Amino acid sequence: MNQSKVYILVIEHIKMLVKKGEITIGGKLPSERQLMATLKMSRNSIREALRSLENMGIVESRHGQGTFLVNHIDQRLGSMFSLLLFMKECSVKEVHQLRRSIETSAYLLAVKQVQDTQIQELCACLDALKNSSTENRATLDKQFHDTLVQFSENRMFILLNDTLSQLYECTIQEQQAHLSPGDWEKLLSCHANIVDSLLRREETAGVHAIAAHYAFVEMLTP
Repeated sequence: MNQSKVYILVIEHIKMLVKKGEITIGGKLPSERQLMATLKMSRNSIREALRSLENMGIVESRHGQGTFLVNHIDQRLGSMFSLLLFMKECSVKEVHQLRRSIETSAYLLAVKQVQDTQIQELCACLDALKNSSTENRATLDKQFHDTLVQFSENRMFILLNDTLSQLYECTIQEQQAHLSPGDWEKLLSCHANIVDSLLRREETAGVHAIAAHYAFVEMLTP
């Protein structure tokens, strides 16, 4: 049997088990022997299919325990994006553009449903960023933007943002280490404008604030 067909059949079987409530994230998959009997496939075919799924971050093999359904897709996406950057199949500027699109869409969802307590959480992120040392700026910057995207409650936005922000954290760290005091104040002002727009529940102002932030970051990018 064609290996790609085996892979699809195994995925469909896992989807059926999830739909029936027989397995959830973190749950153990049927053994190789059970999958062989159910799907009428050889052990080698089942193993190859499971290996492909593990490479995608969908399942995880644990020695002596079996195979488990997991969600490590963000890690695999991160590796893929990193490789694309390394091979120059995409640019840092394009990563910026994708992050900006995700964050803008997330903001438009968040502004309609965000709670005051959540905004205070974002305010705390901003305060921490203002008082941060140069070494901590990249981590706190990531925390600020991750928190904003999480307010959207859109799991696809959160997944893609996590992937891209992890990929870009080292670049941010290097970039911010060489910022002049004036540029650092401008960057903080961009963050403050995003928070202020969210506090006032203003869609257009928030979109403009995010656009200004990324325009400034792109200007700093070599």
